[in-house]
Amino acid sequence: MRTYTKHMTAEYGMMVGLGLAPRPATRVYKVTAAAKDKTTLAKRAKNIALFFAAPFIGLAYLIAFPFVGLAVLAWIAGKALMANKAARHVALGIAAPFIALAFVTVGPIVGLGALAWMGTKAFLGR
Repeated sequence: MRTYTKHMTAEYGMMVGLGLAPRPATRVYKVTAAAKDKTTLAKRAKNIALFFAAPFIGLAYLIAFPFVGLAVLAWIAGKALMANKAARHVALGIAAPFIALAFVTVGPIVGLGALAWMGTKAFLGR
């Protein structure tokens, strides 16, 4: 960059950005045709894919919003419920069978996974 251009950029940076002052000279890079074609094709393919995927992404957001809202409402209500000591005991008493059901359902799967992990380690001799 020439000294004049550096001065213009430093002194009148905002003016250059607004287009009221001359722009500083930029370097010109030479791009080969093969590299340009690949990047252009990749960008175009990505844009086309996003164009066709956009309605489905919007539909997913539209379907998810009520569930997210209910989850946030349940979270806030649960925090408020846990602040009250008597209500906490009642809520945990109601939730206990569901927690037990989750443990009974997931327990054997986790146990089989741990057994397979330990068996694989023993078989490989680690």
